[in-house]
Amino acid sequence: MTKAAIDDLEPNDPTRSGPPLSGETGAWLSNNEIEQLCLKAARGAGMSWGLAEEAGFAAAWLARRGMDGPMAVLTQLNHAQGRAWNEICPVVASDQLRPADGNILCPIALGAALCDHGTLLGLGGDQKSLRIGPVSHPVLLLPFLSDLARTCGLNLRLRWSDGTVLLGADGSLLGDVDVIGAETAFEAEISAHVGSVSQDQTAPKVRLVASNTLNGLNSYALKTTVPASEASRAGAGADDNE
Repeated sequence: MTKAAIDDLEPNDPTRSGPPLSGETGAWLSNNEIEQLCLKAARGAGMSWGLAEEAGFAAAWLARRGMDGPMAVLTQLNHAQGRAWNEICPVVASDQLRPADGNILCPIALGAALCDHGTLLGLGGDQKSLRIGPVSHPVLLLPFLSDLARTCGLNLRLRWSDGTVLLGADGSLLGDVDVIGAETAFEAEISAHVGSVSQDQTAPKVRLVASNTLNGLNSYALKTTVPASEASRAGAGADDNE
């Protein structure tokens, strides 16, 4: 099959059977499939249902904007394994969200906290800026900051030592997106941005998810399944006496 033919395939094309097209390079997944897979993987990795849903949302949001959300989620899940919740959950203060005891924050937990507390922190009003971090794999913050910009009705600026990203109240995104995608951890500052943020909004319907990313996410997702037992085996299949 040619690359052009592959590109024309929808992930749930009724003219073909089986799961999304796969091979040595990966599989083409729709945004909804990415969201559901990452949700299940996050749940299998030990996240609460609420945060697992946030992880799925973040992965799909990034994928719609051409970024590798599934890999970002998998990398964060691997990074957080074995770490206690109080090590990765932010402590909320008037002008900062930081980890306890000098640890590194989970971007999904931090993003959820920003959305929960952002309107109370007064960005754009008396509160000029908010300091965050250190936070791991910070590209995963972008979906939450975009939601916060919409909720507050403000354009927001995320600035760190190596770059700046602007997030519009209309959902637009501009700046050093490739740079933040390569960051493994940073400390940053969030503030209101005076001025416009414009960008052509593209929404890819499918994304090629690499095989190693799929395998990693699926290994976490499988942990949500119930192991087989004698009772479940005995109840499987049809009852010949009916």
